[in-house]
Amino acid sequence: MPWNDQNGGEGGPWGSGGSGGGNNNNGSPWGRPSGGNQQGSDLEDQIRKVQDRFKGRFGGGNGGGSGSGGGKGFGILGGVILAFVLGAAWLSTGVVIVDAREQAAVFQFGKWQRNLPPGFHVHLPRPIESHEMIPVEAQQEVRIGNTNDESLMLTQDENIADVQFSVFWKVKSDQPQNFILNVKDPKETVPMVAESVMREVVGNSQLQTAITTGRDEISRQVKELTQSLLDEYEAGIEITNVEIAKIDPPREVIKAFNDVNVAQQDAEQLINQAQRYANQIVPEARGEASRILQEAEGYKDQVIANATGEASRFNQILKEYRQAPRVTKERMYLETAERVLKRTDKIILDNKSGAVPYLPINPNRSNPN
Repeated sequence: MPWNDQNGGEGGPWGSGGSGGGNNNNGSPWGRPSGGNQQGSDLEDQIRKVQDRFKGRFGGGNGGGSGSGGGKGFGILGGVILAFVLGAAWLSTGVVIVDAREQAAVFQFGKWQRNLPPGFHVHLPRPIESHEMIPVEAQQEVRIGNTNDESLMLTQDENIADVQFSVFWKVKSDQPQNFILNVKDPKETVPMVAESVMREVVGNSQLQTAITTGRDEISRQVKELTQSLLDEYEAGIEITNVEIAKIDPPREVIKAFNDVNVAQQDAEQLINQAQRYANQIVPEARGEASRILQEAEGYKDQVIANATGEASRFNQILKEYRQAPRVTKERMYLETAERVLKRTDKIILDNKSGAVPYLPINPNRSNPN
């Protein structure tokens, strides 16, 4: 270029540039730095300040003094908030809401303390106190006899009965803690106790009675005995009902038992017919016997009265006879003749005219003889 000096500088027409010049103004025509490195340095400083501000607000750790102070303040506040949240979460373990069909058993260091009724309650937080919900109103059903090992039972008359039944139970509302403390597995305890009791009751019953008229009695006995055993175990379980689904002979002999049942029903029918006939005849016979007795009593009273009257009349006649024998004899003769002649047909004889027939006044009068 024409403005290049002989020294090989490339600074342009205003002097040499580069690092060789004495002014070392980086080739600027106004004697100021060109700004390449300086502007980069200023931009980096601005970026660094902005970063320090963000670090100061959000807890950055490697910034300036003010940034470090802000981070420390935020760490203390965050710790307080975290401690508050953890404390609230810990205290919330002591809050319990009990449903209307439940109760809550409260334990202190694993030992039962009290039961909480339905509603909102507060107790000491874990691990000091804890609670467990107990469904006291939910009715459970257990079916027994689905397998041969459970259903086949021996009766008193040494027959085998196929028994299937259901047990309905729930937790006792007055002692629900016993259900938690004393029963490990209620789904196993209730069936085992009920099956044992059923075997005992069936073993004391005749097969014919069990499969016909004894089901209600067996259900009642099983319910009472099962409840008694569970109360002895303090299981906290209440047996609400026992329903027998089936009591039949084994399938191999059920046909023969059906024939026996038919014969038994026929016999019962004949017995009932005989009983109805007896119920009809016996009252009639008793009535007839009562009538005969009453007639006999009446006849007895009549005979006694007649005999008493005859005896009294005889005594009176005897008294009169002793006073006037002749008159009494004539009177007795006339009265006797009157009684005799009154009952016979009579013919009046006249010494002069002969026989004259006697015409009765009342020809319809029957002969008493």
